[in-house]
Amino acid sequence: MHTNEAVLARKPQKAYKDRMFRMLFSERKDLLELYNALCQKDYTDPDALEITTLDDVIYMGMKNDVSFLLDGRMGLFEHQSTFNPNMPLRGLFYFSDLYKRFFHDRLIYSTRLLKIPTPVYVVFYNGEQQLPDISVLKLSDAFMQGEDMACLEVRVRILNINEGHNAELMGRCRKLEEYAIFIGCVREFLKSTEPAEAIRKAMELCIEKGILAVFLSQRRAEVMNALLTEYDEEKVMKSLSKEFYEDGYEDGREAGLAEGLAEGIHAFVSYNLEVGKPGEQIVSEMIKIFSLSKAQAEKYIQQ
Repeated sequence: MHTNEAVLARKPQKAYKDRMFRMLFSERKDLLELYNALCQKDYTDPDALEITTLDDVIYMGMKNDVSFLLDGRMGLFEHQSTFNPNMPLRGLFYFSDLYKRFFHDRLIYSTRLLKIPTPVYVVFYNGEQQLPDISVLKLSDAFMQGEDMACLEVRVRILNINEGHNAELMGRCRKLEEYAIFIGCVREFLKSTEPAEAIRKAMELCIEKGILAVFLSQRRAEVMNALLTEYDEEKVMKSLSKEFYEDGYEDGREAGLAEGLAEGIHAFVSYNLEVGKPGEQIVSEMIKIFSLSKAQAEKYIQQ
């Protein structure tokens, strides 16, 4: 079945958008523990966190996971299970929106220098592609003319949180370590059974062993929905990537590029309409992702 036909044939998903990672660190005390582990601090007052999370910023139902203000830093923590080399560009969009919120009522045209919270962008990666413990992506790596005369830079620190990686960080944040163990269990069961059954077995095993036991016991259905949605979206994205390649996207053929991109956009629109995303939001995301005009994006919605 052709990719966009496969997307159209999919059964409607519940519009459940939270990720398990986001759920785990939705409480201030847990987010503070993660911050302390990452920055080697020892803050004890969760109320010191000023949460600034943006919802539904980037496509395929993904949210930026947790963002906050603390210690003069504007931190953004995001979870990814599929490696994405465009994270610095996503970060540019995120921080632009966050700074707009932060300075919305301040005199940015005044003669006094406004102090800006230092941006910190960290991606916690637990996909199956082999990555080192720590890697850095830069926006300038994507510049058409390199860094010559460039006036912008965004750096994203990628932390591999699969089992066996970043042991020191895991030792400072037990919940992060247990999350890695749980995902490892799910992957092990996926080798021999379907996703829903693999997730159920992993939950039972981890509860029995005291790994995220309280969280998994209390939020079974939410975890199941969150992980099934993630696996479903990963399959869609892999299918779209394959289609782009087969249609000549990667080898640069003009006709193949246009056809593959158009079909990919159609599949993207179909998926987002299925999960109940508002048309205006889809249009906004298409403009950012595919560099379309508003009129072009609205035409795809109509089609």
